[in-house]
Amino acid sequence: KTNASTLRIAGLSKGKVSFSIFNIQGKQVMNTSFDANNVKDISLPNLATGVYFAKVQTETGKITKKIILE
Repeated sequence: KTNASTLRIAGLSKGKVSFSIFNIQGKQVMNTSFDANNVKDISLPNLATGVYFAKVQTETGKITKKIILE
């Protein structure tokens, strides 16, 4: 997280990327797609303080990480 409204994703290989954020109950609160080139800053919607799961899916695989917004 770079600030309260931006999330930075680093280490992306070139290609199409799908990014989603889910709340703790599993409800999708954000979904976007973009062309990756190593680092991408994503503007977050106004989300309440709490725990979320960020899912990044590329052409070569996917990863899900827990993020905490304060």
